[in-house]
Amino acid sequence: MSALKTVYAQPSLVSTVVTGNLKPNALLKLEAFDLAGFLDTEIGGYSSDNDHRPALVGVAQRRAQAKYGTGFTRLNTVIIGDSFEDVRTGLEGGAPVIGVASGKTSSDELQSAGVDVVLESLEDVPQLVGAITAVTGEGD
Repeated sequence: MSALKTVYAQPSLVSTVVTGNLKPNALLKLEAFDLAGFLDTEIGGYSSDNDHRPALVGVAQRRAQAKYGTGFTRLNTVIIGDSFEDVRTGLEGGAPVIGVASGKTSSDELQSAGVDVVLESLEDVPQLVGAITAVTGEGD
């Protein structure tokens, strides 16, 4: 949770969720783990919006643009995930992907699937923030 808290606290970053869950179910899961307060769930993309997960990247980007008045594109959007489906969502949805080898998918498998950066876990929070900065150009 410290990774999510740290990213949420970055004034130049907007954290949300893109998920294959229906919005009410996603919100229940996030609240059950006390994560909802660190995400702008209003602008997320949910399967209730579209059952094709890569399309949800654009849904979230449009909602974020409407709310924050800033364009969200491949240049400033990143998907962070630990599965092949997360990688596919980012690649087909038009966002760089940070793969986290903390789930069933290994670092090598994530790399082969086409992620931009692989992390072994989210425990090294500065490494995560550095990866986000690297793939979005936020540090430029």
